[in-house]
Amino acid sequence: MPTPYTKEQIAQANSINLIDYAAMNGYKLENGGNKSLHAKNSGGLYLFKDSNRFFHFTTDKTGGPIDFIMQFEGKSFTEAVGHLIGEQPNVGEFVRPAFPEKKAKGEMTLPDKAANFKRVYWYLCSARGIEPEIVSKLMNEKKIYQQSDRGNCVFVGYDENKTPKYCSKRGTSLDKPYKGDMDNSDKSYPFSMEGTSDRLFVTESPIDLMSHATLSKMNGLDPAKDHRISLGCLSDGALERYLKQHHEIKRIVFALDNDIDGKAPDGSPHNHGQEAAKKFCDKYEQQGYTVSMQIPQSKDFNEDLLQIRNEQAAVQTAEAEHEDEDELAM
Repeated sequence: MPTPYTKEQIAQANSINLIDYAAMNGYKLENGGNKSLHAKNSGGLYLFKDSNRFFHFTTDKTGGPIDFIMQFEGKSFTEAVGHLIGEQPNVGEFVRPAFPEKKAKGEMTLPDKAANFKRVYWYLCSARGIEPEIVSKLMNEKKIYQQSDRGNCVFVGYDENKTPKYCSKRGTSLDKPYKGDMDNSDKSYPFSMEGTSDRLFVTESPIDLMSHATLSKMNGLDPAKDHRISLGCLSDGALERYLKQHHEIKRIVFALDNDIDGKAPDGSPHNHGQEAAKKFCDKYEQQGYTVSMQIPQSKDFNEDLLQIRNEQAAVQTAEAEHEDEDELAM
């Protein structure tokens, strides 16, 4: 069916700034790399600054502003064009929607550090079950600290010159969950634990990274031997950058989330983490790496770790009660 719009009107619709449109319509955007922005809680939606296009990891869809409206707002082609140019077919003079001017990108500034990191240490070791030795090591490397005014846990990723480029904050209050990145934080600089082997484990979050390292230690392995990075999302920009700096890596293990309750935009079941892991395996196997997947039993490796910690605590409690009963019987 022919469109009622002219070629010029279609071109005008596709010239609308996609990033500005998304920001004005409720998408929470964060830095997704050197040339892209990532929409939070979107199943891997990335908007590219230079090309005015998007890529959606979950559905493997890409396109410009018209495709974006069709994909995420359920409109037809004709409806999408009319929506973007703000008029009905061939009626009236074209009026471009008033989008805000872009703000110039500045340097990332880290939050101020607290006088001590006691609350963050408690949160990671006691509330999250992470091995204290691993937390202390990362604190000494200035990759983890406590924010002074809010008590948040701060995770930092550095460039090759040890300049902070990535900063993610995690709330330490168990009843009020909070996650957020600093302005101008660049996810292509990963939070990492550098190793000495040729193997790299890839997780989604810093807490998953440390949980995976803790589980390795609990299984009798040296968690400092292998490399580990967190992506901060479901883009592999951080992985690409890390591999360029570590040519010794030959094996990649994708330890991403097991999103068994995940949903695609149309509401159908979709395991975002494992679908991403499969795509990454295909991509990096073609580049010559030996690839594999580790799937958590629960949603992620921190949930797996906490389940084991709880089971251990239950056994210790039962043993202590049994010892008390034996003493009373004597």
